Amino acid sequence: MHKRKQLSKLSTLLLVIFLLIPNLAFAETSNTTAAPITESTKISQGVHYEYTNTTINNDAQAFRQLIVDLNDPFTTVDVSYPTPLNKLTTTTSQANAYTALGQQVAGAVNGSFFWGSDQGYLPMYLIAYRDRLMNAGIIASGRDQYVNQPIAFGIDSTGKGKIDSYNLSLSFNHNGQDYPITSTDKHRSNDNLILYTPLYPKPTTETNALGIELVLEGVTGGTALNFGETVTGKVMKIRERNNPTASTIPKDGFVLSAHGEAMQLIKDIGIGETISITANIDEKWKGASFMLTSGPELVKEGKVNLGIDPNSDRATERAPRTAIAIDKTGTKVFMVTVDGRQSGYSRGQNMKEFAEYLVSIGAYQALNLDGGGSTTMAVRKPGDFNVSLFNKPSDGRERSVSTALFAVSKAPAGTPTTVGAHLSKPGVYLKGTKGSVLVDYVMDNFYNPVTFNKADVKLSSPQGLITVNGLEFTAQKAGAGAITAQYSGATASIPFEVVESIHTVQPSSPSFEVRKNGSTTLTVKAFDAKNREVIFDPALVKWSAPASIGTITAAGVFTAASKEGTGVVTATLGGKTVSIPVTITGDYSSVDKMESLDNWTATATNGKATLSMNSDKEPAFEGNGSLKLTYDFTGTSGTSAAYLDATNPVSLAGTPVKISARVYGDAGNTWLRGRIQDGQGKEYVVDFTPENGLKWLGWNYVTAAIPAGATGNLSLKQIYIAQPTDSLKTKGSIRIDDLKSVFANSYKEALFKDTGLTFRAEGEITALVNDGVIAGFADGRFGPYEELTRQQAAILLARALKLPLDNVTDPGFEDMAPTMTFYKEVAAVANYGIIQGKEKGKKFDPNGKLTRAEMAAILQRGFKLPLSDKNHFTDSNGSFAKDAINSLAYNNITQGIGGGKYGPAQNISRADFSVFLHRTMAIK
Repeated sequence: MHKRKQLSKLSTLLLVIFLLIPNLAFAETSNTTAAPITESTKISQGVHYEYTNTTINNDAQAFRQLIVDLNDPFTTVDVSYPTPLNKLTTTTSQANAYTALGQQVAGAVNGSFFWGSDQGYLPMYLIAYRDRLMNAGIIASGRDQYVNQPIAFGIDSTGKGKIDSYNLSLSFNHNGQDYPITSTDKHRSNDNLILYTPLYPKPTTETNALGIELVLEGVTGGTALNFGETVTGKVMKIRERNNPTASTIPKDGFVLSAHGEAMQLIKDIGIGETISITANIDEKWKGASFMLTSGPELVKEGKVNLGIDPNSDRATERAPRTAIAIDKTGTKVFMVTVDGRQSGYSRGQNMKEFAEYLVSIGAYQALNLDGGGSTTMAVRKPGDFNVSLFNKPSDGRERSVSTALFAVSKAPAGTPTTVGAHLSKPGVYLKGTKGSVLVDYVMDNFYNPVTFNKADVKLSSPQGLITVNGLEFTAQKAGAGAITAQYSGATASIPFEVVESIHTVQPSSPSFEVRKNGSTTLTVKAFDAKNREVIFDPALVKWSAPASIGTITAAGVFTAASKEGTGVVTATLGGKTVSIPVTITGDYSSVDKMESLDNWTATATNGKATLSMNSDKEPAFEGNGSLKLTYDFTGTSGTSAAYLDATNPVSLAGTPVKISARVYGDAGNTWLRGRIQDGQGKEYVVDFTPENGLKWLGWNYVTAAIPAGATGNLSLKQIYIAQPTDSLKTKGSIRIDDLKSVFANSYKEALFKDTGLTFRAEGEITALVNDGVIAGFADGRFGPYEELTRQQAAILLARALKLPLDNVTDPGFEDMAPTMTFYKEVAAVANYGIIQGKEKGKKFDPNGKLTRAEMAAILQRGFKLPLSDKNHFTDSNGSFAKDAINSLAYNNITQGIGGGKYGPAQNISRADFSVFLHRTMAIK
């Protein structure tokens, strides 16, 4: 983490939306800890990896830990320090660079803090390696700072883990007198005496002219600062104060650089005089393999013990975190991470919560490491030589850091004992079907990966279920058993079953859409009597299709006829036949039904983005799935964007005139765009909305025009939302479904499933949806004939009139409490005198149905419509809203219900209110 104060003030917006906007259900939560989902894997003889996903105090949390057993003779922990000192690389890169024969990194976490660009990315705190001082660092002042105590983690001279205080002594001696040195190889600040060594990444000290510098050359014993040793050199140059030229650091010496009060220590030393430098450490740390300072302390003697002000911003922020811990004996080391800033997956923890978790897993001493975007957990997968990223960093990518801690296996090469293998196609096999086994790895008895030739792996089945040809096989005999993969005495047993016949056949997709003259490959799935999927040879399927819709090959490749239509393709397998509806389209081609994440990933610029499938409480518009892109642009500057990236560009089936999609909006006022590529490789950005145009809540139908210059076979590379304006940045999520290529400009789709293009209010409803005034239900319906309530009318009026909702005055309705959902909208319209209460203003009656008379009254009041002297309807004379009703007629907003009547007592439907509201907004 860079040395910058990062404050994350998270606000939670609870939006309960029903009827007027899509229905969302919220599960009840409690303060209890949910049953954790735990995975445990042995990575080496002395290293275990564990993953726990659980809920603590209503927050999802994802913990990972490496448990390192130092009692194992081949297991230790080591540190990686930067060379040069300002070098930043990812934890995985550092671990894989360290790995060598007999020195395998089983797992790793990021290390301690480092300075930002203003301080040259140098390490902030002490690093010692093999009894040598690599970086003296600083100890910050103030209990709100991460590292305000000299506490380090290391492996001591006995090979045990140690978390303890230390006393670093760094001094120079001149004429028999010792003088303290502030630190090494850091940017000099007020009253500092800094020792610049050849480890400093720049050729000069980079200091300003406000100090004095002594250049020591010809240092005896070399420039390494080994604890307890003294090195001596002569002053060969002096840079006086006000000299603007920074001193060059000699390769065989040092520079002592003083500022302020520290200048008094060296101002009288002349050229040719001898100076000795000594670095020393406490006896308890002598002989340590390494030391790494970080903080704050989290656990001491098995109890939570925060070495930071628990009320400080750094302590209370819930964020990703990394810690190093040991048990009471020092023979067990815990490397622990918790991910954060990712709603629904892992929120992150404050310091106290993290310390409590560490105590719960057995920590006796624990020290906080760098966190936030730096938090990284890397683990070696079984059979791999290198580690891989296992956690989910909050940046959406692994951050480069200064130091890292490794769980190391030093075991020698052993005897192959474990084979990792699996079926290329998992499932129950139909007799006579061919298959293959994929061999993932071979490991020895020390869990070291073994290089092997796949041709030397032999397959067999103790039950005689298969015949073998290398790593390929044919299911030979019905029955249950296993396939054995054997290599040099090591074996893997893969459960395997063969069935004699098929019970049912189903199409892979319930229906298909194919454009005129287009082609697609149809497939089916087979199941046995236990409803288990059966693997079979596709050549066994017999296909047929009527000539009126197209042709189909023996391999299932269907080519559509040259005209639109519908029909049925049949598939027969094992005596079972299934019919598959096919639609031949002319104006569009289905591109992606968004039923899977397989081809999509999420990235972000100046923000965060995550990708998931819709939950059970978030219905797709079509089918079962839709892709959910969650973003957070808050607290960033410059254009922010959250991208839905296609791993393999999605074919648009030729050169369409536009792309269409169903998009579930969050009213975030973002800019919905896409990126396509034409047949010549040129890329274009297309717009599904104008800038700040994603105003709607719920499902909407959007299109993006294809630029005229894009030719050939087009493909879609990205769909993304962007926000270039800092003041409009927010966080939220959108969902995308039913992506299509459209080949005719005249092609349109109804906005909702229950309205249709010819529905009388389609145009008005569409306009209100795009303006963010009204929305449909979560399942894609609008419910045009459902009756409107008074509360729903208040919400619509508040949005249409853009009434301010902050600091609303309580109208005093007995049935509307300030804690209720949409209270502010009701209060706003009441404050403006648009909707009045009942029973002399005592009650609002939020669930009461809105009558046509009440509708007329609120529209006339809200939009201040001109009144009329003429009575337009025969049934409005006795109504309280007579003047408002006549105003609607006078302004051509209504013509009544026919027969000269208005119907003031009738309840108003959603569709009718949409028409009246749209007409009213149009004239105002």
